[in-house]
Amino acid sequence: MSAENPSSDLRMVEREQRRQGTATRSAAPDQKGLADLAAQVATPTAEELEKLRAELISEGEARNRRIERFVREGPLKPVPRIVVPVSENDL
Repeated sequence: MSAENPSSDLRMVEREQRRQGTATRSAAPDQKGLADLAAQVATPTAEELEKLRAELISEGEARNRRIERFVREGPLKPVPRIVVPVSENDL
């Protein structure tokens, strides 16, 4: 089998190295080669920050209202289901 697929031999060797804790650091991705993602992030404008702040405030207020309602009324009650009696003759 391994003669047919040489990559399986390599995987087996790497697996055994990891198991023994002797894997080399070269197996880890090169950190210098990765792009600096922080440099690619656009800085938010004051308008975007204000919009986000307003959304967070409104979400917080809605959450507070739900909590107050829960404390006042208790948990949501399930909708009552209609119980239909079934006789053995109907089966």
